Amino acid sequence: MEPICILAVCLGLFAVLGCSRQNSRPEKEDEKKKDKTEAAKDRLSAPKADLESLFSEHASIGKNRPEFDYGDEDTIIFHGYFGLFVCRRDKNGWNVFRALDLKSFGADAMQGDEYAVIDAGREMACITPSYFATDNRDPVTYCYHYGPDVMWEKRGYEPAKDELLSWSYAQSMPVQEKIDEILKKNGKDERCSNLYPVRGLGGGEYGFLVSEHRLLQSLKYGIYREKEEELTLFPLFPHGGESRKESLQTGAAALTEG
Repeated sequence: MEPICILAVCLGLFAVLGCSRQNSRPEKEDEKKKDKTEAAKDRLSAPKADLESLFSEHASIGKNRPEFDYGDEDTIIFHGYFGLFVCRRDKNGWNVFRALDLKSFGADAMQGDEYAVIDAGREMACITPSYFATDNRDPVTYCYHYGPDVMWEKRGYEPAKDELLSWSYAQSMPVQEKIDEILKKNGKDERCSNLYPVRGLGGGEYGFLVSEHRLLQSLKYGIYREKEEELTLFPLFPHGGESRKESLQTGAAALTEG
């Protein structure tokens, strides 16, 4: 083939491919916009737990104790039949940041086939109602993002293995016994949740919940520092919005408030 013919063919192909690429760009942009629009449509309003009604009825923490799902230096997440709570620490103490009503979408069961599996992290939680139910072959998972306070549905979610929670339920007995001993010596508060290593395994600092007479409104966040043998309690629903701290030590039966 003559060089001039080869050049003409190449230029023709280039022109065709170039047009094809230019035509595909708007299509891809349209697809991205469509995905964003569909994602926005899938967002669900996060139902809020009615704390006022629960407190006015002197609600208890329930027959099954709350589960402490996650904790670090300034964020804790726990749940019970009464809802999923996200609490954060500021200069005044620990305060409720989000309170999600689990019952409104069937995720309030704490045992049995209807038990809801909850994977909670610092920024969001994945909540799967009736995960173990034999007739629930394609369970729906609700992803809850705390910051914007929104939810969306997801299918085919597989719960993640959490080494910290595995330790909490399988190997924390010696630490639990020490904490229960301190609480028994110093007042009416009783531990009502599992422990969570808030500084990681081997960090020597454990978070948990305590209550008085199993009343929901009496819930406090407890931190036990193993090396110092010190236990500190922070009310989560303080009366009148006043936050206070209680420190308990193994060497002193007195309770100190600050």
